[in-house]
Amino acid sequence: MDQKKSSVRAQFGRRAGAYARSESHARDLDLDLLLEHLNLSDSDHVLDVATGTGFTAIAVRPRVTSVTGLDLTHGMLREAIRLAADAARSWSATQPAPTIHWVEGDVEALPFRDDAFSVVTCRRAPHHFVQFDRAIDEMLRVLQPGGRVGLIDQISPEETDGMQLMDALETLRDSSHVHALSVSEWQAVCSRHQIALTFLHVVESRLAFERWLELADTESEQRRSIEQALGSATPEARNLIGFSESPEPSFLKRWVVLVGRPAVF
Repeated sequence: MDQKKSSVRAQFGRRAGAYARSESHARDLDLDLLLEHLNLSDSDHVLDVATGTGFTAIAVRPRVTSVTGLDLTHGMLREAIRLAADAARSWSATQPAPTIHWVEGDVEALPFRDDAFSVVTCRRAPHHFVQFDRAIDEMLRVLQPGGRVGLIDQISPEETDGMQLMDALETLRDSSHVHALSVSEWQAVCSRHQIALTFLHVVESRLAFERWLELADTESEQRRSIEQALGSATPEARNLIGFSESPEPSFLKRWVVLVGRPAVF
């Protein structure tokens, strides 16, 4: 396993409990929009890749025939199993939701046959993918003809200064970060992989730096580096990420929600 993937496993294994308690990851507007526009039905077989602590897999479970959640990190899956058991207690005994199958694996080499799923989802994870295009290819390989793909990830500003600043801050906070695409980069990805988009929407939320740093358990040395990066950034770059000093240091966290289907020829 390469160094970046080892970093992903170490970081998320260490912080699995914190992500399991994250209200934003558990249920936010981006997840609501994904569920709405995937048009899920009780005949669907869903794969949620990079499932983390399983919030997306858990949210789709009552709506479909089967759900599989895959993640690289054992500790995250352990939290997902616990959260799924807790959620199952709230569902009707007369209409039990299907069991979620949890799989430890790599999105760049999915351990499933071709055309195995009618829906593939991935939420808030692609900015960690080392071989990004290979991961997208793998998601499409296991997707049935006519299936749907739902992707959510944090995005960078379109402008170079803002994009570079956001990526620098993310990498200083969490070394497993690779790159947060802009909306236009995501559109190019979908075009390159022949995904016909049926829905695209950007969700943004003001996020306090302290809350952002706490989720990753960022150490003091990295915190100082982030302060230095912000201090040396141009006012234009800080404005592009929505940075504000008051009432406390914060920035605009933006996610793109994409739903589409592979093009049919």
